[in-house]
Amino acid sequence: MKRQWLNFLVNPFEWIAGGQALGWGLLGMVVSTVICYLSGWHYHGLLHFGPAPNPAWWCYAVEHLVVWIVPAVLFYLGGLILSRSRIRVIDVLGTVAFAQLPFIFMNLFNMLPPMQNLAKIDMNVPPMELMAQPGFLVGIWLSLIGMIFLVWALVWMFKALKVSCNLKGYPLGILYCVAVFGGDILCRYLIGLCY
Repeated sequence: MKRQWLNFLVNPFEWIAGGQALGWGLLGMVVSTVICYLSGWHYHGLLHFGPAPNPAWWCYAVEHLVVWIVPAVLFYLGGLILSRSRIRVIDVLGTVAFAQLPFIFMNLFNMLPPMQNLAKIDMNVPPMELMAQPGFLVGIWLSLIGMIFLVWALVWMFKALKVSCNLKGYPLGILYCVAVFGGDILCRYLIGLCY
């Protein structure tokens, strides 16, 4: 039982895909959006987070939708080109949405007071003054711990691509890198239109 649970934490897509993954993923996005709205932290891209000038609720919703749809579309299009298997849109959308569930935990970290203080600190001061700011070092440590959940989401996105598009080897690695890093750039551009 313990090993099965560990396997689920590494690759949940052996057990969940399609509509079920999409349902859980969409629920997770709603929860994540609410947490971001309450904490004031924005998704600037797939790999970039922090404060932003637009506090409107719709901005948080758009950010989460963009961070989900862009990599999913890139995975799907790349899968159509590189995979010999029949690829279902619902599987790609569902697994990518589900893969972003660890963002909920990362967003919870952003609600902690040291993280809230970190967002208010002026980063354009000399390093010694920056280090003397109250809660700065605690905020940095919490940021590093929160990054574990970003890495977890990225591992799940890799597994989502592998399972939903039935890819392996170089095609899998190349498509994943192009979709994540290229997707981050595209997400940053599209989300930037909200500000």
